[in-house]
Amino acid sequence: MVAGYSYQACPTDTPSARVMNMLDLRKTREIKVVDGGDFEGLFLIVPESADNEHPGYMMRADSRELAQEWVAGLNKARKAELDKIVSMDKARRPSESICCCFFGKPSKSAEERASLVRG
Repeated sequence: MVAGYSYQACPTDTPSARVMNMLDLRKTREIKVVDGGDFEGLFLIVPESADNEHPGYMMRADSRELAQEWVAGLNKARKAELDKIVSMDKARRPSESICCCFFGKPSKSAEERASLVRG
């Protein structure tokens, strides 16, 4: 059970905290509130899987409002982690540039080699 804690303030000794600590939000496909009937306060965390068939982890907050806070907080943290990856990738990519190399006046041997290549 997820008590009425924010994601950051969740006690580390609870079962739900252990699940949260094991999840890599960057590898999460979906985090959403479960709507309908007897599902008051439930939210679902669906990790990415090879076949996209993982049913997800059902979590319970004390109320629908707290479940919505959890979902908003987790999605915000997930977005921040994904944004970090994008910015790191951009920093690693070489920028598009043109390389120009000037070697000065060609020597006679270079001119002789050029005539061999052309002809």
